[in-house]
Amino acid sequence: MTNLLSRIFLFGIIYLTLTSLKERQKATISTPITIKNIRNTKGRLSIGVFKDAKTFDVEKPHKIILVQKKDLTGGTLKTTIELEPGVYGLSILDDENNDHKMEYNMVGMPKEGFGFSNYYHTGFTKPDFKQFLVNINTKEKDPIVFQIRYIL
Repeated sequence: MTNLLSRIFLFGIIYLTLTSLKERQKATISTPITIKNIRNTKGRLSIGVFKDAKTFDVEKPHKIILVQKKDLTGGTLKTTIELEPGVYGLSILDDENNDHKMEYNMVGMPKEGFGFSNYYHTGFTKPDFKQFLVNINTKEKDPIVFQIRYIL
């Protein structure tokens, strides 16, 4: 009987240890963000989280984080997002009509605002993925800043 109890106890300890390690790997970090130059309170903001250039090029984010505009003050919104530690490229869409995609005019110009993590893009083509990478870790507490750009 003692041998059986010892085995049950041992398996219990192993299970708790493995569960704890798995949870620690999936832990997220509360990351402050500041979004500037938002022109109105219509719709919501959609942040695309990209792990590499390939998925950015084909516009298939690893994760999408939706942010409501209810706390918008003077065109700026400060909030936090939850991300697992790692290096990412973050893009943002001011999805004014809530259709979950960028709207374009007849000649292909974006009709809604967009931006990138800690990078203001002035060109008319996509930026290079390396230009807007951010490192999410437990030490970094400076906010990630998005400057929304509207072409139309």
